[in-house]
Amino acid sequence: MVPKVGSWLVVGGMALATSGLVLGALQGCLLPDKVTRSAKRPPPKGPPGRPTLRRGINLGNALDAPNEGDWGVTLAESDFAAMREAGFDHVRLPVRFDTHASPEPPYTLDPDFLDRVDWAVDQALENDLAVVVDMHHYESMEKTPDQERPRFLALWRQVAARLRTRPEAVVFEALNEPNSAMTANKWNQILAEALRVIRASNPTRLVVVEGVDWASAKSLRDTLDVPGGDPNLIGSFHMYQPILFTHQGAHWMGPEFQTRNVVFPGPPPAPITPVPAAAATAWTREWFAHYDSYPADTNPGGPSTIHEQLEMAQAWADRHHLPVYMGEFGAIRNADATSREAWVRMTRKEAETHGFGWAYWDDGGDFEAYDRRSRAWVPYLKSALLHE
Repeated sequence: MVPKVGSWLVVGGMALATSGLVLGALQGCLLPDKVTRSAKRPPPKGPPGRPTLRRGINLGNALDAPNEGDWGVTLAESDFAAMREAGFDHVRLPVRFDTHASPEPPYTLDPDFLDRVDWAVDQALENDLAVVVDMHHYESMEKTPDQERPRFLALWRQVAARLRTRPEAVVFEALNEPNSAMTANKWNQILAEALRVIRASNPTRLVVVEGVDWASAKSLRDTLDVPGGDPNLIGSFHMYQPILFTHQGAHWMGPEFQTRNVVFPGPPPAPITPVPAAAATAWTREWFAHYDSYPADTNPGGPSTIHEQLEMAQAWADRHHLPVYMGEFGAIRNADATSREAWVRMTRKEAETHGFGWAYWDDGGDFEAYDRRSRAWVPYLKSALLHE
């Protein structure tokens, strides 16, 4: 998706890696709420004990943009307070570390950017929220993983060392949505290396791990290895199925995703005519044919698709006896409000039925549940996330 507003592709990349250091440092001086904790002020403790990551929300498109603010989202103290007041117990903090690090060994991270990450972690902990620090949008890692492996490991070595004294409420996420050239075999090898790097300074910290193919539930079930039987891992998947509903009309998606008026659950009141690109693509043509004609209990745009995805994740949990976390899910605002509310509520409740923690994908834009401009919730989404 271009830019990253849902969960697929992004702009930026290695062309921004060097300039990101300069821009990030300059911009850091202008960002609101950018503070460095006084040496005399004790660090916030956050919620006590190991976090369960039960109900969370993503703070997307801020620190995971090439530079904070590039995608119209800047974090503020009020964001964290609003999440806690609403009833969430954690936030997922996507961070694009790679555009704030030197392209050459030892791949040093920009200290001003690390201060900003520290500030965000502090804000979460001060509001009694656990926080998942997620290495997000590492595009060059996805495109050329063999070449980028030393840099990836060096970044984690620095981040893990920086956060090693933080309480258990701070959780790491190894890499968001491995995809493209990151095959399952390659990712399992690199993940094992990354965990060894993390464990050198954080031997028992919780680490979220996910499979390839954009953190699909199927890849979690079928291809993700658990390195060394590490008991402090959480398996994760991202849930956007049926994607022709959740990403309908998304401008960063391909032309076959541009059919609008897809409702949930299917079948629709009247048949949907897919756009020409969708009609010309085999899998989307077949999906719409089934969506228009199959009954509710087997419709690909209905509850059966949600059940199928979460059962895949359950199979991984049963095999490894480790918790599972639905780290992203959401439906685009192009969907009608009634359908969007129904899908979010059903997906959230199904996850809770399985005992999975979750974090809604709030990007401050097309998927937002909390309007940061008015500091108000989208009422029906807040209800779908937090109420029966």
